[in-house]
Amino acid sequence: MLKYSVIPLLALCSAVTQADHRHYSHSTTRLAWVTQVSPIYERITYSVPREQCWQETVAYEERHSNTAPILGAILGGALGNELGHHKSNKRVGTVVGAVLGASVATDISRQRRGHHYQTIDRCEIQDHREWREEIVGYNVSYRYQGEIYHTRLPYNPGKQIEIEVNVTPHG
Repeated sequence: MLKYSVIPLLALCSAVTQADHRHYSHSTTRLAWVTQVSPIYERITYSVPREQCWQETVAYEERHSNTAPILGAILGGALGNELGHHKSNKRVGTVVGAVLGASVATDISRQRRGHHYQTIDRCEIQDHREWREEIVGYNVSYRYQGEIYHTRLPYNPGKQIEIEVNVTPHG
């Protein structure tokens, strides 16, 4: 009976020992020789503000004066009052004459009003898109123990690269 209990016990101890070796690993750093470095470029778009200026001709009207319509209303009212024969006709004539006088004077002043022109400088800021190539990383090839390996790094490592070597027992 002892024979039947020792064999499974030995098998169990052997399995535990192998499991411990399988999970054990050792890591160390080494230097490897770099065989090739190629920069990785990416096209970057950016905006550049630029001032755009031009000359523009602008028409200006002379300032509008209310003097002509007022004088036209007064003269038209006086004339309308003189043309009326009775008191009620004089009132109606005054009102009609004032309105017509103001309207005629406004039309005449508009015709006489002139435009003058002036050349002015106008400017505005506009965004222009530009592109540039930027290095975003490096494709690196290196030799370690006669084998060539490849990796991508954010920097140029130079002639040698520090690598991490993991040693795990085979079992």
